[in-house]
Amino acid sequence: MNGAVIALTAQGGTLALEIGAKTGFTVYLPEGHCPPECPALCYRSLRETFMECFTTKRALVLVMATGIAVRLLAPLIRSKLSDPAVVVMDERGQYAVSLLSGHWGGANDLAWQLGEAIGAIPVITTATDVNELQAVDVFAREYGLMPEPFSGIKQLNAAMLRGETVVVFTEEDVEQSPKGNLLFQPLADFSKLSRIYFYRAIITHQTIFTDAGENDVYLRPPVLYVGVGCRRGISAERILEAVTGVLSGYNLAPSSVAGLASIDKKSDEPGLLKAAETLRVPLFFYSADEINSLTVPYQTSNFVQKNMGVGAVCEPVAMLAASSDQLLVPKQNLNGITVAVAKGRFPWSAWGRERNGH
Repeated sequence: MNGAVIALTAQGGTLALEIGAKTGFTVYLPEGHCPPECPALCYRSLRETFMECFTTKRALVLVMATGIAVRLLAPLIRSKLSDPAVVVMDERGQYAVSLLSGHWGGANDLAWQLGEAIGAIPVITTATDVNELQAVDVFAREYGLMPEPFSGIKQLNAAMLRGETVVVFTEEDVEQSPKGNLLFQPLADFSKLSRIYFYRAIITHQTIFTDAGENDVYLRPPVLYVGVGCRRGISAERILEAVTGVLSGYNLAPSSVAGLASIDKKSDEPGLLKAAETLRVPLFFYSADEINSLTVPYQTSNFVQKNMGVGAVCEPVAMLAASSDQLLVPKQNLNGITVAVAKGRFPWSAWGRERNGH
């Protein structure tokens, strides 16, 4: 994880260096407590350093009083989806207090990790954790699922704390939650069981699930891989318009897109690179040999064969990126841009399952 440790005092600096050595986080110490050849960055302004780290790091460990940390944080807090994990520690390393983004940002997990690494006592105050319940947003983060709407998570977790059953519907074969408070059921049984269970989450890459209600929360799995072929000089705006249009037309959720893919001859195509950056997804490139080695059938073109040395681009690269031949959207020709979508494996990483190999 991309993280930082910021200390204020000499004793705090000693602890910060130990934390940095054990976590790989960048250490920031005040100039007055930053000895020569110290493996830390020295700062003059605590506030400026903190502001920079808050916007560029995914986790912050603050070795200082909680009150100081709160005053630094107050003007910067924006959203659970974007704020980094923040853990506060005293300079003797006795306590690791999860202060901000305990669930989605991972501050609770970080506090436990610091407890194991430093011997500190983790201080966790989130209600689901102190009641030993698996929060829906923690489950979602663990498996790379994006909640929609994110605000609906609060209602599900609150129901859980009241002793209500929260059901997660999915097409995948899922073992029951180790803590027992999330009930997993097949998506095929949604219509029948939705009359029994009021608090529901739906794991699906479909934008709209027909039988879902307005109180249901979608958990978007990162399983869609979009293959793109394009002429030279096509703008990112046109590529994004083509991709989002295809997704919309096939009822596929943009937040389930796990990556874009193309042939390696397009690896320097500015529009393609910018489109992936805008979508905040990786861009995979495949050689002609890799594409030609694919044995599953796909649409071919003599024009593409002549110019690229392969029979097609968008369909085979989508399947290669997905490590799957499950083509949800066949080649769509959109005025100089071709788009296809393949579905990859569901990203279970725990309970005996492995993430997609990318």
